Amino acid sequence: MRESRFRSLLAAVGGALLAFLLISPAAAAAPAKSASPATVGDLGGMTLREFCQANGFADVTRRADVWFCVGNHKIDTAVPLTAACRWQFSDLVAAGFTVTNSGGRCWANPSAYADVGGIAVNQYCNSLGYSDASVGDNVASWRCVGHGTSVPINFHAACRWQNPAWVAKGFSLVSYFNNYGDRFGIRCLALSR
Repeated sequence: MRESRFRSLLAAVGGALLAFLLISPAAAAAPAKSASPATVGDLGGMTLREFCQANGFADVTRRADVWFCVGNHKIDTAVPLTAACRWQFSDLVAAGFTVTNSGGRCWANPSAYADVGGIAVNQYCNSLGYSDASVGDNVASWRCVGHGTSVPINFHAACRWQNPAWVAKGFSLVSYFNNYGDRFGIRCLALSR
């Protein structure tokens, strides 16, 4: 009788643990390898600060659920989110993909879509002649460092470098992150038109 209860308890705990692992935020942070139709085309979070800086502003801020480019003696301007996505994924736009914003995330219209894994950041920096990689508190803070210099990492280029077989098959490779603070969750996606 005790053994039966113990096995039932183990089965229940094991089932609960399995359910937790399957639905935990860490598991949901990156797209699944076999993306369901609901996630196909999700390009992830946005680099709004960098978009604003590329357009001559100092920073980005959020007011009443609207993002604004601010600073550098310019008039605060609402961020056009679709334009920010197209800027962030300009290589996909150049390849003929339609890139848009939906709910504060970037999306594309691929016919095929796969999560091809994480990025060997130090090895990528080494391939460029740098000695190491460093990171701050967000996805845009990654730098290749060495020889007294530091340069931002182009994660789209890192994805192409790391996955030449996908590139050879005609796929466009881009980096994916769930949100701007997800600095250790950057992955590579392969998309085909």
